[in-house]
Amino acid sequence: GGTVSSNPNGGLDVNARLSKTIGDPNANVVGGVFAAGNTDGGPATRGAFLAANKDGHGLSLQHSKTDNFGSSLTSSAHANLFNDKTHKLDANAFHSRTHLDNGFKFDRVGGGLGYDHVNGHGASLTASRIPQLDMNTLGLTGKANLWSSPNRATTLDLTGGVSKHFGGPFDGQTNKQIGL
Repeated sequence: GGTVSSNPNGGLDVNARLSKTIGDPNANVVGGVFAAGNTDGGPATRGAFLAANKDGHGLSLQHSKTDNFGSSLTSSAHANLFNDKTHKLDANAFHSRTHLDNGFKFDRVGGGLGYDHVNGHGASLTASRIPQLDMNTLGLTGKANLWSSPNRATTLDLTGGVSKHFGGPFDGQTNKQIGL
């Protein structure tokens, strides 16, 4: 699978992912690779991931490398809190360790809640902390499904998000995104 979205700084952001799932929707193991970049150039990111899921709960591990920047290893867990086949609410927690090419290393820990509707709409609220920078970030994202093929293999979605930093080098900074 993949996505293409415009970048306000120029070019198109292109993401590609190839994965293999073993098991069924209730109990499975997923592994794969991914790559991301921008059509105007700049560093590309590539990586691999592995996840195990059982009855709406799961664990995952992901490693990524960005050219001329650094690498990151992320472990995460998620748990389904509610699912009535129309509405779904999940919780997640994560820890990532980033090693920049300049030698600086830092951790990021956080968690959040995610809501999904059977028609493809959703929202999430996340909070994270980078202890080495004394920085906290709060984020809110949303997705509205505008069109879906009959089998839902193809969709057109409107996405958006906002995040705010508290403390650290980006104290008070607000970031906004919108995509189609």
